[in-house]
Amino acid sequence: MFVVSGVATDNRAIGELAGLAVGATVLLNVLFAGPISGASMNPARTLGPAVVVGRYTGIWVYFAGPIAGTVTGAWAYNLIRFTDKPLREITRTSSFLSSARRN
Repeated sequence: MFVVSGVATDNRAIGELAGLAVGATVLLNVLFAGPISGASMNPARTLGPAVVVGRYTGIWVYFAGPIAGTVTGAWAYNLIRFTDKPLREITRTSSFLSSARRN
């Protein structure tokens, strides 16, 4: 949700690259989470096999995880985005970024 908010809904973003950014995010999720969990990003896709097999242990993770991740990503993006200052001014006043730049 963080990437979607950043490239698809922000009027400062380059809209033509939104599909590429979202697709790359899905690709990275599949590459890194695939071997661990099967990379099921869609709860409905997880529910189907669980219903057929009749085993529902741990399925709550596939419903709670995307919801929690979406809410957290949207919250984090809105926290970062709700400023009228340009990025140069934010990085100039941030103690962490200014100390990292000096090193």
